[in-house]
Amino acid sequence: MSIRISTDGLAFCVYTPNSEPHYTYKRWQVKPIMSMAANLKEALTNEPILHGLFQRVNVLISTPQFTTLPVMAFQRDKIEDVFQFVFPKTQNYHVTYNLLRRSGVAIIFGIDRHVRQLILDDYPRARFYAAASTLSEFLSEKSLIGSHRKMYVYLHEGEMTLYCFNKGLITFANTYSVKGVNDCQYYILNVWQQLHYDQLDDTLAIISDEADASPLADKILYFIKDTKLIQASEDFRDTLTANESNNMPYDLQTLLVCGF
Repeated sequence: MSIRISTDGLAFCVYTPNSEPHYTYKRWQVKPIMSMAANLKEALTNEPILHGLFQRVNVLISTPQFTTLPVMAFQRDKIEDVFQFVFPKTQNYHVTYNLLRRSGVAIIFGIDRHVRQLILDDYPRARFYAAASTLSEFLSEKSLIGSHRKMYVYLHEGEMTLYCFNKGLITFANTYSVKGVNDCQYYILNVWQQLHYDQLDDTLAIISDEADASPLADKILYFIKDTKLIQASEDFRDTLTANESNNMPYDLQTLLVCGF
């Protein structure tokens, strides 16, 4: 089973290899007046899909509060210092990490302590991953197609996360709060310029869990020649049916296929 926790939502996906469909996906409607821990406790009590016996439980944390370090500079005993330096007002978070073998970095991220404990109470062997980790690993492999540098834009839940790669190695990752096409365009072109990407040769790919991203692609195409939209149903057609793929967030689908 996979549990996805984002700033304003909960979702669950159960994989059963000997049944059709293989994947059962459900979203849980959170109550804004309650904390995420209280919403999760209610879901754990009342959602039938969570009451089975599972060989493995993965927890995907979709959060902008992550930072990256090259694997060569990573020190396990320093992760809390690094996290608190980047995010000084998150003392109530448990700090953990994922080491990424493909993209060559460690992702350090935080989990609300109460949320983490609730999950461990029910699933003591649960494994925790940042959405940035699964996306980095999956997109790192995609970026190896062709010889040019790649920027991937992921639009989700009022946020935009940028991932940049050079020959499979991640060179930039960050999340921005955005309110429309103009905000997206500003951050994309700003990072593109900072990294000295080529407007004619390098590639921009846009992935969206929300509204149609065509207006953004059309606007960016004026500045970046090789701009394209990525459809989840195309990326995961060997693993998920089109109907399953259309319902799930893209980052959750990467967790199901990237082999952590």
